[in-house]
Amino acid sequence: MFRGLESGLAGPLDRIRDGFDRYGTMLRAGRILPNSVDAVRVELTYHSNAIEGSTLTLRETQLVIEGRTPAGGKSLREVYEARNHDRALRLVEGWAAQATKDEALAERHLLDVHAMVMAEVDDQHAGRFRTDRVLIKGTRFIPPGSQKFGELIPALLELANDRTLHPVVRAAEAHYNLVAVHPFADGNGRTARLLMNYLLLREGYPLTVVEIERRGEYLAALEEANAGRCAAFAGFVAGCAERSIGRLIGDGA
Repeated sequence: MFRGLESGLAGPLDRIRDGFDRYGTMLRAGRILPNSVDAVRVELTYHSNAIEGSTLTLRETQLVIEGRTPAGGKSLREVYEARNHDRALRLVEGWAAQATKDEALAERHLLDVHAMVMAEVDDQHAGRFRTDRVLIKGTRFIPPGSQKFGELIPALLELANDRTLHPVVRAAEAHYNLVAVHPFADGNGRTARLLMNYLLLREGYPLTVVEIERRGEYLAALEEANAGRCAAFAGFVAGCAERSIGRLIGDGA
């Protein structure tokens, strides 16, 4: 469904290309400082969990990642979610750094990321595809039954490994497809955003953050894609990628 969208995104993709080129030049010159990358990593964990309802602040998220306990009686689940997301993010960063050019995204990647995201939060379902029907709050879209996973998950992976698409569009497609199939009992959104970033990291892009402040726009774009209109979601992800690159090269707010 994301095929043929690149021409309609020519402007954003051109800006991303220019920013990406500048990012690469600055990275090779040592002008992208490690502490800036660390800051984006914390922000990604904070925003991804906040989208799912976590009440941890950005500073509290940083404390958890540093191995400290935030004050204020935050729930153990929220602490585990922040810790787990950071660990899963570092996992996909490691995969991306070590991947060979032709290495394909595989089912084990999805399961391993999900297992880390949900560790000690829901050990019963962590790293396992669901077997029961699931509904998604706030939408009438009903994900497919698990009996279709044998067909849908290989198709999802095949599309994610199709490098003929622009990397940002391909990452957006993989994100949407995972959320649409909704193969896990919980943690689909966080896993999808990590998958999206894995695909971008492999192509040399920095981390792309979906900000909590744009949650409404994000969910609306997903709903459009559920109705078969994918341009809004591809454009939304392109905007997130552009802003994330801009922050690192000095063009972002």
